[in-house]
Amino acid sequence: MWPSEPGTAYVLKMYPRFSETFIVSEILAREAAGDRIEIFSLRPPRDPRFHAELARIQAPVTYIDRPLRTADLWEAFRAAETAGLTDALARNFAGLAAAEPDDAVQAINLATALSQRNIRHMHVHFASIATSVARLASAITGIPFSFTAHAVDIFHDSVRSEDLRIKLEQAHHAVTISSYNLRHLRRRFPASTSRLHLVRNGLELDRFPYRDPPPVRATVRVAAVGRLVEKKGFQHLLPAAAELVAQGFRLEVRIAGAGTLARELQDSLERLRLTDHIRLLGALTQDQIHELLRTSDVFVAPCVVAADGNADGMPTVLLEAMAAGVPCIGTAVTGLPEVVRDGHTGILASPGSPHALARAIQRICSAGTDRTAMARNARALIEHDYDARRQAQTLRALCQDQKKVP
Repeated sequence: MWPSEPGTAYVLKMYPRFSETFIVSEILAREAAGDRIEIFSLRPPRDPRFHAELARIQAPVTYIDRPLRTADLWEAFRAAETAGLTDALARNFAGLAAAEPDDAVQAINLATALSQRNIRHMHVHFASIATSVARLASAITGIPFSFTAHAVDIFHDSVRSEDLRIKLEQAHHAVTISSYNLRHLRRRFPASTSRLHLVRNGLELDRFPYRDPPPVRATVRVAAVGRLVEKKGFQHLLPAAAELVAQGFRLEVRIAGAGTLARELQDSLERLRLTDHIRLLGALTQDQIHELLRTSDVFVAPCVVAADGNADGMPTVLLEAMAAGVPCIGTAVTGLPEVVRDGHTGILASPGSPHALARAIQRICSAGTDRTAMARNARALIEHDYDARRQAQTLRALCQDQKKVP
């Protein structure tokens, strides 16, 4: 029996994913606004860690099978036939045949699952595998799709321009999370972005009560959070700390996160003799991150553009720190200058420069910096531009405007 209220499907590569808290906030906000959401995940979760906010999501989750054997392909066709999709598959056979095999079969399985639901629209995060599958499923079912483009799905060397162009043209609409991304995509695809919109990632602001920053401690506590990968820039934060320690600056740096650079960072802090000043905390839960922010004098997002073109679109934890009243330092990478406005909402440093990071930490802790005014400005910006409730209303309006179907 179909639900009486037409729903919106969120098609995600993997759900839940520990690092993608912005998707959780978005779904919660849309449910609070009255949307009926269903989640379709192309991969099962691999991380046993669990954010408490996930328990608040009402949306059911369906995991879409991937083909592991030849028999799985025939099972997919049989299920599609039972669902009455045979003619639609025949019409779209050329597109399915041109796709990656896994994507094509998962698109058939997704289309079959959607045919058994009352779904009026699909929305996808990241213009990569999940959007490839949703695009094919949309062609089979006639259900329109949209997607949010972030960063790795735009800037990474592996992104194929023709593939991204087709997705932009065939989507009901697309959104991206920063003005930087919007300008970049409009320059790159001038004929294919008439339905591209700016919708920033949102926060549940009630979960981040603001407080004025207290006076800086005698030993400055610096926090940094993110996956331990090149684009996060933690490899530049360590020598910045070494420079400050050599000058007699007292600080304690706490870096939360896990990733491929963990061993390299540990070796670096030992080589730089920073084990008394820097701790690698591993991955933390949301509650633990909130406590880390609450007990920090400075938050640093030392992002860089990686060698493969990968870049951070907008670190969610940077927005959280600004919302909570922690004075923040960011780097001039992609959309970060839109939130870290130098001297007004934070301190902006040159990316990839340990010396610039060291100077920024000194500056944000100096007597000449009005940390309270900076933190209040940051909170006001977050409230104006990053309220999940407003973003949910915008997304809902875009999805409901069926006149935009190309």
